[in-house]
Amino acid sequence: MKVIARHPVITILLLCVSQGVFSSPTQAQIRHVLIGYASLSSNQTPVWVAKEEGFYKRFGLDVDFVLIEGGTRGAQALISGDVPMIGMAGQPVISARARGSDLILVAGVVNKMNYIMASTPAIKKPEDLRGKRVGITQIGSSSYHAVMLALKHWGMDARKDRVTMLQVGNQAARVASLRTGGSDAVIVNPGLALTLKQAGFNILADFTELPIPYPQQVMAVRERTLKTDPDLMERILRGFVAANLFSLEPANKQRVKAVLAKYLRLESIDKAEEHYQSAVKIMPKKPYVDLTGIASMIEFMAETDPLVAKLKPEDVVNHSILKKLDDSGFMDQPLKK
Repeated sequence: MKVIARHPVITILLLCVSQGVFSSPTQAQIRHVLIGYASLSSNQTPVWVAKEEGFYKRFGLDVDFVLIEGGTRGAQALISGDVPMIGMAGQPVISARARGSDLILVAGVVNKMNYIMASTPAIKKPEDLRGKRVGITQIGSSSYHAVMLALKHWGMDARKDRVTMLQVGNQAARVASLRTGGSDAVIVNPGLALTLKQAGFNILADFTELPIPYPQQVMAVRERTLKTDPDLMERILRGFVAANLFSLEPANKQRVKAVLAKYLRLESIDKAEEHYQSAVKIMPKKPYVDLTGIASMIEFMAETDPLVAKLKPEDVVNHSILKKLDDSGFMDQPLKK
């Protein structure tokens, strides 16, 4: 007691140690979180890289993933609280928002249609799709909207031109449908272009070349979570932003390809080349949601959904955390902050 009384600093140090004040962030402040993603495609590149390259962990997160295929299911998972954030398409969030949900977009991963349309050899141009069957995920999904927007761009209409949308399922199922003749054309990720060409199919269109802004891959959350747990939201986005910039750096190509090969279950890292190229081609350096794309999507959806017509792009996007990170310089040098 006398020694401690003569050295009050020692007393403070002992109390700090006993209470874990000097424990490392990875021990004392680590947070476990489940993050969702809605597709097995290169659109998820920065989400996956953030985990595999340790960026989430760098910011005090122990992250597990859950695949929730389809944007509609993803929106439902957010609303029910199953996940605090999910990488998914933008239109289910717009639809849910129009019906009173508090879903909101906080980052943009892919702001254009990152698809190709592959077809049987007999279909050589878009006009040849008249009277044919196109394989998509499901009605209301990003693949569905992308086909509808492309048809509109080509001066066609699915109903008038008798283009049948087949709800085939995920990307693997769509490819299988094309191979077996169940579909005349399918919409898939550009990373499959070479494989499909080698199998004798045509690449009818590269949707990334179409002048159509489109919220194909965004990071979505609930406003409630954004308000009640901003620390978690910022940590996730810090990891995501760091991974996004890391993925775009050419020197990291092999490491990014290794991540893609793992999650896409490819035979080798070399098989990830086209998936890698399709990702870096469309990933923005600063992952803001493109408000022009949101406006375009609202306009398109409002043609068949009057509730959506009441929305403005600003109603479904909240860039507050990204803006904070950008203003601080974090987006330019995320690993030095």
